[in-house]
Amino acid sequence: MTFWRLIQGSVFALLTLLLLAFCWRVEATKLLPSSAPDSLFGLPIGDFSNLWSAGILARHDALGTLYDANTFRAWKAATFGHAVAQSPWIYPPVALPLGAAFSILSQGAAFLCWNLGTLCAMAWLLRQAGLSWAVVALGVFCPAEWLSLIYGQYGGIISCLLFAALTLSACRPVTAGIVLGLAALKPQTALLVPMAWMAKWRWRALLAAVLTAVLLAVLPIALFGWSSWGLFFSQATPVAKALVNAPFGQGYQLTGTSVFWMLRSFGTSCAVAGAAQIFTAVLAVAATFWLWRRPGDPLVQASLTMLLALFVAPYGFSADMVGYGVALAVLAQKRGWRVSLLDGLFWLWPGYAALVTQVTGVLLTPLVVALAVLRAWPAVRP
Repeated sequence: MTFWRLIQGSVFALLTLLLLAFCWRVEATKLLPSSAPDSLFGLPIGDFSNLWSAGILARHDALGTLYDANTFRAWKAATFGHAVAQSPWIYPPVALPLGAAFSILSQGAAFLCWNLGTLCAMAWLLRQAGLSWAVVALGVFCPAEWLSLIYGQYGGIISCLLFAALTLSACRPVTAGIVLGLAALKPQTALLVPMAWMAKWRWRALLAAVLTAVLLAVLPIALFGWSSWGLFFSQATPVAKALVNAPFGQGYQLTGTSVFWMLRSFGTSCAVAGAAQIFTAVLAVAATFWLWRRPGDPLVQASLTMLLALFVAPYGFSADMVGYGVALAVLAQKRGWRVSLLDGLFWLWPGYAALVTQVTGVLLTPLVVALAVLRAWPAVRP
């Protein structure tokens, strides 16, 4: 048995090192401005360039440029001095004040501040949620967060906001509500948290979340005018819908997490994939409500909710799976750290998902998450 555990540990260590080497290669490649479409001064910028660019345009009253995909691409090419990968701005206006604040700095400095700041905030939030330093380390430095750091995304900080909101709502409901309200930056990831609170009748937390979200929605109107929301609904929403419904095989879909994209990779129509997405979302909502209606360990309940949340939205990526990594770490600790190679493979999956999809041509992440849920469900005890 000891020999077998040694073999499993060696395989996990090898796979982890290979993934780290791959991520480093991506990072090293981006150190060359000629090979990095969105780089500046040798720093990898990735998706953060969109947030920084959106802040610049918002501060200069040029939202028309931001929300027109072709004009935005031309503006970025002129700003960066070379062609850039097409990446339209499809995010709700609540992100604009954040982008405006960071765009005051140079892009390289803003990128570094963003990544360092979010890492510190993530660790603080998870400690507030009552997690041990071992779990915090495994969550904050999980493969999903490696992707988030490389591209400057905010999947990691949103995941930690959601986990903290779930665990704090019993003792600090107003704080939990404010924390959830901040997740309005990526609202599709937060849909199960209100279900959990309704099951527990935590109306103060819900009210605080609604008020926080409303304030965040009003802020871009106050700063940048009504057109911020008008252009979002008239131009960004159709673009986002087209991105979701595009034939499977686009580069951004390789790290997708949704049932919709998985079924599209199997060759089904949008109608069939959409119906399956709705069905699994309803199941996830029902399972979350049932989970929180019964007595249980809040950390286990929060962890399973983070796993179930990946079945709700038709639009999501591996970089949004930091909450999944945190959940796996919590559940491993609850088992007294009795883990197998399977647990390690689950934890590594967000980093390898794109490679598997590229090699096989099909998206398997929802199936992997479903297996992780089944692996974790016995932890649900009154």
